[in-house]
Amino acid sequence: MAQIFDPIPSQETRSPETPSVSQPIHALELIAMRQELQDLVGRVENALTAARIRQGQGNTLQLPAIAAARTVLKQLPQWVAARQYQEARQQWEQARQNLWRDYPPEAFVPVPEVRAIWLDRGTIVAAGSEERLAVVFDRLQAAGVNTVFLEVVNAGYPIYPSRVAPEQNPLIRRNWDPLASAVRLARARRMELHAWVWVFSVGNRRHNALVGKPASYPGPVLSRYPQWANRDQDGNIFAPEGKTFLDPSHPEVQQYLLSLYREIVTQYAVDGIHLDYIRQPRNERGITLGYGTAARSQFAQKTGIDPIDLTERDASLWWMWTEFRALAINGFVAKTAKELRQLRPQLTISAAVFPWSYNDRIQRLQQNWETWVSRGDIDLLMPMTYVPNTNRFVRQEVLPVVEAIAESPVLLLPGVMLRGLPDMEVVDQLQAVRDLPSGGYALFASEHFRPSFGKLLQQSPVSDEARVLPHRRPFRVAYLRFNDLRKEWQNLVASDRLWIREDHRLQWERQSQALYRSLDLVSQQPSPANISQARKNLTIMAENLPQWMRLEGIERPYRVATWRNRLESIEALLRYGEPRLRKINASLSTSQVP
Repeated sequence: MAQIFDPIPSQETRSPETPSVSQPIHALELIAMRQELQDLVGRVENALTAARIRQGQGNTLQLPAIAAARTVLKQLPQWVAARQYQEARQQWEQARQNLWRDYPPEAFVPVPEVRAIWLDRGTIVAAGSEERLAVVFDRLQAAGVNTVFLEVVNAGYPIYPSRVAPEQNPLIRRNWDPLASAVRLARARRMELHAWVWVFSVGNRRHNALVGKPASYPGPVLSRYPQWANRDQDGNIFAPEGKTFLDPSHPEVQQYLLSLYREIVTQYAVDGIHLDYIRQPRNERGITLGYGTAARSQFAQKTGIDPIDLTERDASLWWMWTEFRALAINGFVAKTAKELRQLRPQLTISAAVFPWSYNDRIQRLQQNWETWVSRGDIDLLMPMTYVPNTNRFVRQEVLPVVEAIAESPVLLLPGVMLRGLPDMEVVDQLQAVRDLPSGGYALFASEHFRPSFGKLLQQSPVSDEARVLPHRRPFRVAYLRFNDLRKEWQNLVASDRLWIREDHRLQWERQSQALYRSLDLVSQQPSPANISQARKNLTIMAENLPQWMRLEGIERPYRVATWRNRLESIEALLRYGEPRLRKINASLSTSQVP
């Protein structure tokens, strides 16, 4: 389970910046303020430590802002006890601003991870040609981006000339295929290109305005195939979110979508398919959706009841109807994964999902991504964790997802919103992602990729090790990540900056060496036996680390929690790679049979 400093009840997520500076600071708010500042100090320290070690400079530099923030942490309870609320809030906020201001620009060094961005339809349209799209790719490459999710199907329109879809997006210039261009541009820059597709959403009122269609236009797919429409209880096809959706239960819908994806992966050398809107329309208060003709008919055949007559008061039947709609989506995800991997075994399948609690998602979206990841249907899970405050980002959005996938063979790529966030707040969220068990991050989106933010990330060159992608070489990345962690530990010991008992240090260093050797062996010779031994050594390390680092944890709890999370990220990489290795071995065995 992911570790963070001193977890407290959900009230802590109320931003301590909201009240007037003179209002009283109550106990929970004080805990939240101290926790937020403590975690920020930890993230800045981690980024600075990693950067200096990678640059061969040692772990000796301390920012004045860190020392000042620690002083504020000690004095906050005293100010509150003396009812000096204005002083407490002002000093707390100033400490945060100082940490961001003095954050070394070279601190966010690229590591072996997925550094992705969603490249939206608007940016593609604005480019208008391969030459101008190349400028976008150059800017992303300079910022260390190694994976691009290109919006290939939006509101029912593909950006390429399709033989399956009714109509290419009319905003794309004639005689230009942006998907073909993007594949070429990505290859030339050693970047992966994944086709980002809207799945069940096929119309958008906002897009209608751009292409000169009336607000009531259902989109090109439903305009041709109205019988495929997803509807609410009154028969309306537009969801409250202003979009139209397909009925996931309709067999012709599933066949159409699979034909579209087969076309993409066979006609273009994309590295992956990224599924968006892989859900039912979002139910709002008093409005429920999912009542397509096929869904209603199939449910009636199963239960003898037309779901249009059900309400939430019909508790058991309503739950059956909710589960029925979720199962239709689960089945389509499984079918998509199976068929596309048969066509392209190395294809990476990912999904953009809501990070809401399980009950909220099932009731409002019928999106059960826990099932997809447990079955191995998708490789990368990308929760849309878009919040402006880093503590809320971690605790409310990302951590619940981390815990939900703890035993699943999937890599986590939290989504980070660029729009409206100061550059250093974005960097802070990226560092927070690194301090959790993740495979990398995904930035939303290219239209908000500011030159100032791009320059910030350009400060750090990308090493060959940092180019290794976790979903391509999970065992190699597991070794590289532990090697970085081990260097950090060795540096702290060498500089006498680690609080640890001598007997614990000897036990810890012996186990560290054993784990290092076993991960190195897995990296070079992946096999079930070698993976098993590495996982045993990793378990011993993870279980004993809290005891070995008890003294260090008193002084720097965030640092020790991060170390445990980094061990968990290595476990996640082994967990992800093991079943894929079995499939490769099985395929090789089959191909060798005479």
